[in-house]
Amino acid sequence: MYLPNKKVFTANIVIGASIAFFIYFLKVSSLLVYSIAYVIKFLFAVHVTLTNNRFYYAPSTANFLCDAVTIIFSAYIWTYFRSTRNKLIGNVVLTAALVPLSLFVFKGYGVIVTSPLIACGIILNIGLDAVLDRRSKLSRLKILNEKQEAEFSILGHLNHNVKPNIQIAKSPISAVSQFLGEKRLLDEVLAKRLDGSDETVGEALQKAVMSLDQISDILDSTRKLVTQQIRREDFRECSVRRVFEREIIPLYDRSLTIVVEGGEELEARIHKESFVEAMNNIIRNAEMHAFPDRRAEATLTFGISENRKSLIIDYTNNGKPFPANLTAKDFLSFGKKGKESLGEGLGGAWIGKVIEAHNGTFEIVRDDNPVHFRITLPKRGV
Repeated sequence: MYLPNKKVFTANIVIGASIAFFIYFLKVSSLLVYSIAYVIKFLFAVHVTLTNNRFYYAPSTANFLCDAVTIIFSAYIWTYFRSTRNKLIGNVVLTAALVPLSLFVFKGYGVIVTSPLIACGIILNIGLDAVLDRRSKLSRLKILNEKQEAEFSILGHLNHNVKPNIQIAKSPISAVSQFLGEKRLLDEVLAKRLDGSDETVGEALQKAVMSLDQISDILDSTRKLVTQQIRREDFRECSVRRVFEREIIPLYDRSLTIVVEGGEELEARIHKESFVEAMNNIIRNAEMHAFPDRRAEATLTFGISENRKSLIIDYTNNGKPFPANLTAKDFLSFGKKGKESLGEGLGGAWIGKVIEAHNGTFEIVRDDNPVHFRITLPKRGV
């Protein structure tokens, strides 16, 4: 009969047999009996010592102060040290420092200091907390993987069915554009923008093609975002202000006033396709929630600034105030929305996915503006 891993199987049999022989040796020899007797004798000596010296571990002011300082330092290490390893090392060092102090206090003043035992208890708690946290993360990771597989399947279906229709829609637009160009009608005025400037037929058709291209990009970048497949190579150095001016603002020049402040010389590494759609989601959220009555004076402002390492985008608008009970975490979660919202709660989730892919942060700033979001992204990308 064929058995795989025969060498490993044989080695495990040898180890098991060795353990068995050692157990047999303990049973027939006096070693086990003497060992148990020694442990009992030692524990009895400890019991007698503690009973005869109860006076020395009575509570005292010095003991209380030392314990309080130990608890504060241990809690500080537990709270503010990031990794479990550093938390454990910090508390072990603290415990090691307390041992000679405890011996000195006992010899000099006859007081038994309990601080090292308290520190040891906290170390055990940190270890237990880390084990439970790891088990919880593994459980959440399993659920997340199952969810991502389902999302990827849905997105694959959308890619397969929607992209061909996008190409079908673009084809007659290109044909119409060519036809109107031959008739010299592309420069005819079609509509007025909010700022009073004319929008030509050619510009309207170009905007339609750009919107269809963005839909195609959305399908690609959504698949990458959901399955976390955006690579470092997908990030490009570009001017964020020019991205707003060329690929975002032109889509809304009939319905909203969008102002971009600052960032003239600022460049950052971003995943442009997903970034554009995140900003589009912010603007569409404003159209639906901040300006449901389509006010003519509706203004959205994107302030672009930087610090040494980060690109900062401060977004504000003059519409309805952001719900006071909706947190940043809620806004960036799937399906979470304000009570009066008519949407599906997906726009904020997309924004959250994009920020996560960029290793950035999202903050709701509560100030005099009805709505103020602050997005911070690393300038050098992920």
